[in-house]
Amino acid sequence: MMQKTLFENENLIEPLNPAFCIGAVSGSTGKTYRAIRHDITRAKQKQNADEVHHPDEKISQIRKVLSGIDLSILELFSGNGNCTKIYADYGEVLAFEKKGIVYDSLVENVKDCMLVQCNKADSFLEFHRLIFLKQKFDVVDLDPYGFPNRFFPDIFLLIDKGILFVTMPKPYVNILNGITAAHLISYYGEQNPNEQTIIERIALWGLCHWRKVELIDSIDCKSVWRFAFAVEKVKATDYTGVSNR
Repeated sequence: MMQKTLFENENLIEPLNPAFCIGAVSGSTGKTYRAIRHDITRAKQKQNADEVHHPDEKISQIRKVLSGIDLSILELFSGNGNCTKIYADYGEVLAFEKKGIVYDSLVENVKDCMLVQCNKADSFLEFHRLIFLKQKFDVVDLDPYGFPNRFFPDIFLLIDKGILFVTMPKPYVNILNGITAAHLISYYGEQNPNEQTIIERIALWGLCHWRKVELIDSIDCKSVWRFAFAVEKVKATDYTGVSNR
């Protein structure tokens, strides 16, 4: 039988004092401090707690960065629809969420938003399908659980000129086991990349498909960074100053 996580059966997370909980159970469970913190975060995520999803910060950033109407918006990993409703103010939204209970919550939360199309599907598979169909969007929101790295560099094929929002967990606040370390090294060249290294690597990935990528906004949400990048397709000859002869 699979062992349940520490707080899987708890209905109320907020009243508990994390310091007390960690001190009380770490010795008996044999788990590290960071592993127990991870269990607490997972439990709060299941409850759609604001402190782990950061809807207010994300919504504020969307309002700050976006302008105009009639935008085409792709929202991968839409979750419960906290940001989906805001995106609907700016144009048509194609929203994807895989988890059944979360998807039901998404549909309920955006039921009055006529410009939102909800899809119960795997965002990773769907983004490949959209690339195959040569779809383009003015805005793409990439907000997965965990690292978004495997979406790069091909996510840029969905944008010729627009905005890419990316939620990036901070590597040093996550459980850094051998698998995670190898994953981060393969994408960033080191197992604990800092914010600047991540930003520079994302911009470099854009050039794989000749997209100029510039950071226009960044917010710190405790355990994650939330980036907004301006993306624009460029001609290789113009960008490099080299003429094809």
